[in-house]
Amino acid sequence: MNECFRDYKTDAAHWITLASGELYPDILTDARKLYGPVLELFGQLLKTSESSKRLLLEIAAISEQWMRIQLSRVFRKYVSPNTSVEMLKQKRKAQWICDEFGTYFRPIAEVQKAFASRPMPDEALCAVLWEYKDRGSKGYDMTEKMFELLRSKFPSYTITGPERAGRDILSKPP
Repeated sequence: MNECFRDYKTDAAHWITLASGELYPDILTDARKLYGPVLELFGQLLKTSESSKRLLLEIAAISEQWMRIQLSRVFRKYVSPNTSVEMLKQKRKAQWICDEFGTYFRPIAEVQKAFASRPMPDEALCAVLWEYKDRGSKGYDMTEKMFELLRSKFPSYTITGPERAGRDILSKPP
């Protein structure tokens, strides 16, 4: 019996993975609490930075990883939307990013003006940052449940792979 994806079209609503999520604007109180300090620190760094490149280097010097990553996300929104967050997360690449992409950074005076034009804390930006908070966790939950289901149905098989976050298993060529 060879079934195709289109064979499920009339029954598609039953094959959608439902995962509960948080509703807007219900998240705003928690988002302001979590990201308000990030925006305050960004504002302080912004005031003392003479250039957008200096701002990035100051962010990279933050030792607390979580805060540095959040500040990098804010930097990306205000200064350099074309620079990937994955790249910005790596503090050792900050100078290289400045050298390679700095000419495309928004000028610091424009960043300062744009930042000052927003309320503090900026609920809109807090809501955007909130979207990153649990990114990927629903997929990890589903993958973990799939492993549990397969192990319960097929206990004699060995099933390996990252059940949550982790590197994929690379298959060996046949």
